Amino acid sequence: MKNVPTRLLLLALSGAIATGCASVKLPRWRSQSTLKNADLTLTAQPTTAPGEYAVSGTAELPPNTELNVLAVRQLRLEQSPLTTLEPKSTYSILTYETVTVTSDRWQTNLTLWQVAPDGAYREAWQLQASELDLNVIPEEEVFFLATLGPVDDLAVIERELALANQRLARRNIQITADGGRFLQTGQILTIDLPTDKTAPIATREEDLNGGWGNRYLELPDLPNDRQLQFPNQRQTDAPVMQGEFLY
Repeated sequence: MKNVPTRLLLLALSGAIATGCASVKLPRWRSQSTLKNADLTLTAQPTTAPGEYAVSGTAELPPNTELNVLAVRQLRLEQSPLTTLEPKSTYSILTYETVTVTSDRWQTNLTLWQVAPDGAYREAWQLQASELDLNVIPEEEVFFLATLGPVDDLAVIERELALANQRLARRNIQITADGGRFLQTGQILTIDLPTDKTAPIATREEDLNGGWGNRYLELPDLPNDRQLQFPNQRQTDAPVMQGEFLY
């Protein structure tokens, strides 16, 4: 398993996972050198299902901590708008899941492929390439990442781990451009683009009108099952009420 380069990780996730950079107060009777590393690991391997990968690992974190697990493929623009500049790279998040740490372990399955209307398997960026006029060259590698959710404060987690004589492994701590810290690990696998096909899928509402479906059409009136009586002559000897007078 390779450590994921910091440059790509920050590019893909720094905007969404920035956390505070508060200092950690450890118990005075323990020094940093005596604390054991609380590791975060990830292993990804293909399953028998098309485009599906089983992703699992360890996470020596407080119980019920949630991790974001995702697969990212980096893309290179074929030609920069300004020919004097190097084509910049971008990326596509192929899929992601949220998992909960249980007994210092976690696991999930990620499906990297989607089914196009004609039944062809495609990655997420391929489905919208023609609509967005996206001319890119995909990299051969896919990055599998596990990162701590943005709502978690590393300082709080570090204090809890310190009480158990543990600390976060430095190799798993990433720093954003604005100085925020987040916890992350990953693995790189070389994965070919999908070429197989399956049965075509029926058109869904989310495939129409930019995902809004046919909401511009008027809805039919709801059926009225209530039976009303209209007698020919309706008579009553009840006295006239004050609210029935017209002024």
